Amino acid sequence: MGSITKKLNISISQQKMAQLIQQGHLCAADFKCLDAESKQTVWQLCLWCCEKRIHCEKACSSDCTAQYTSKITLTTG
Repeated sequence: MGSITKKLNISISQQKMAQLIQQGHLCAADFKCLDAESKQTVWQLCLWCCEKRIHCEKACSSDCTAQYTSKITLTTG
């Protein structure tokens, strides 16, 4: 399959990124943003996901998709 350290350049929607972070499948430390706007957006997504986890009273196996798809409000610099 090649080298494990090989890097990929990919594009992903904000909603999918939020879903992966919210569900614990992806951490911002796992990747590097290639521009300042993306970095700001990921930072906002991480803060939003942390807030949702702090105030969440559901079992971790619950699907929170409906909670974030319509309520993500991002501010970019």
